[in-house]
Amino acid sequence: MSKDMNYSKAVQRLEEIVQSLERGGIPLDETLKLYEEGAKLLEFCQQELASAEGKLNEMRLSDVEEKVSE
Repeated sequence: MSKDMNYSKAVQRLEEIVQSLERGGIPLDETLKLYEEGAKLLEFCQQELASAEGKLNEMRLSDVEEKVSE
């Protein structure tokens, strides 16, 4: 996975892979490569979402702590 990968690019590439696989007509070895790439992209996206969720939870906790201390 390239260093300039971000969530939006990963989702876009995943969509391209899914469309290619749905169209069919791809040799088995290429199908396997696309599947592997898709699995890695999916894992990347899941990690990005988990990270974002963690940051949101931290901000919510911070907001609650500020309100309690007022």
